[in-house]
Amino acid sequence: MAEIELTDDLILLQKRSDTAWARLREIQDRHGRPAQAGGWSHEAEAEWQNAREQWGERIDSVRAGIDTWARESGQRRIDIETRLKGTVRAGKDPQVWPDAE
Repeated sequence: MAEIELTDDLILLQKRSDTAWARLREIQDRHGRPAQAGGWSHEAEAEWQNAREQWGERIDSVRAGIDTWARESGQRRIDIETRLKGTVRAGKDPQVWPDAE
């Protein structure tokens, strides 16, 4: 199988997406489950919703970047995505990437 090429832009997009995901998880960990007794405050719900929307936007950017790179490079989308996540995460759970903000 040929070496899968990645661009710096794709790597940065994936790091930003993973950072947004980590932020979403941090909010949920801090506030607990939304269905718990007492639920979330309006502020907590708004904070989570904003983080969810940011993550959604970032994951959409990653997907669009992968699609574009697949067309331009002639590589399969699934191969690019797999290599990208493996490169960025290096076998670790998504985390905050200081240079990705």
